[in-house]
Amino acid sequence: MEALRLLHTADVHLDTPFYGRDESLRRKLRNACREAFKGAVDAAIERDVHAFLIAGDLFDNELLSFTTERFLLAEMCKLQNAQIPVFYATGNHDPGRANYRAQKLEWPNNVHLFTSTTPETVPIVDRKGQQIGWLTAAGHSSTREGDNLAARYKKAKDDLPHVAMLHTQVVNARGADQHERYAPCTEGDLELPGYDYWALGHVHLRQRVFEDLPAWYAGNLQGRNPKETGLKGALYVEVSKRGLIEPEFIPLSPLVWDHVELACPENACTDAELTSELAARLRQEIDLDDDREHLVRVTLTGESSLADEINKPESLQDLEETVQNETDITWLEIRPCSLVRPVDVESYVGSPTVLGKALELLERCSTDDELLERIRPKDLACTHINDIGKYLRGLMNGIDRKAASLLVPERER
Repeated sequence: MEALRLLHTADVHLDTPFYGRDESLRRKLRNACREAFKGAVDAAIERDVHAFLIAGDLFDNELLSFTTERFLLAEMCKLQNAQIPVFYATGNHDPGRANYRAQKLEWPNNVHLFTSTTPETVPIVDRKGQQIGWLTAAGHSSTREGDNLAARYKKAKDDLPHVAMLHTQVVNARGADQHERYAPCTEGDLELPGYDYWALGHVHLRQRVFEDLPAWYAGNLQGRNPKETGLKGALYVEVSKRGLIEPEFIPLSPLVWDHVELACPENACTDAELTSELAARLRQEIDLDDDREHLVRVTLTGESSLADEINKPESLQDLEETVQNETDITWLEIRPCSLVRPVDVESYVGSPTVLGKALELLERCSTDDELLERIRPKDLACTHINDIGKYLRGLMNGIDRKAASLLVPERER
């Protein structure tokens, strides 16, 4: 029997508002989400899959526009015309209770909606009407599903490939702490016998959740903010009772968020030199010729004679615009982080100066836990940290250079 072919998507988030961005970028990001979903539909048709899976958060319920509704239903009809069934389990952003949009849309006949928190098992059939697999899925009925839905799944059938789908926070998954704890589950919940693949949604970081279990997050189709870096897309999966073929990642995101940490060029003494050097380094770090648009956040660290100027908001904005124009990057943000003017810190160690005393205090704090605890701000939120001393010393990393930059007059540098 041939393998069961699936396209696993999740967390499309159509019509995300992208608050905090200017209108031009917001429009680009909204269009990119639609374009990525269209690409997923086209890939499913091209790969001739037996099922198109949506593991929740297809759209944001209260924000779904008429334009996106028409687009979404048209894409579902394309899959219907290609005789590809769609299995869609609702998530916390597109819950399935009767008063929410997912239930009210006039889905074409090829769309099977899972809106109940009680898992439902349905057959997957090919174009000849022959059953070739099983799918079990449950949906979120509300926006704040706190129950462990995975614990409600029953043992899988063993006669044909059996796939499970769920929008869930697997508590030990990478990146799970970036999302709300909805429908949380554990590794043990995914160890039910017989399931050949778990198609998961909610966590936006693509990953195999546990090394010994066939459970994957597809991640979202399009990164939504600077923390969601790199290519995003869908997973093409082939499943059989002989085993699972490693899912193939299909990149679909038209826009790519990048985060680059750069040491400020120490030899740059003018705006032109700084701009040229930063542009050259960004070209080295990022493939800007990959036919995708890039949205780049730069963390600028180190020492520079231009540090004071760079740290001025108006100068920083000019620098961003100039580098952006030189590189053709779609969006660029530069964030100075402990960027200071160069100072010979060692020459002040032991000196009868304010900086000398500050350096002495910092040195003592590196070994004296009692002193560290005494001088730390009492309202500093670190009660959840196991090793407070290690945490505080991490925060103090580079503070000697920052102190020197603030305390040493420019004429003494």
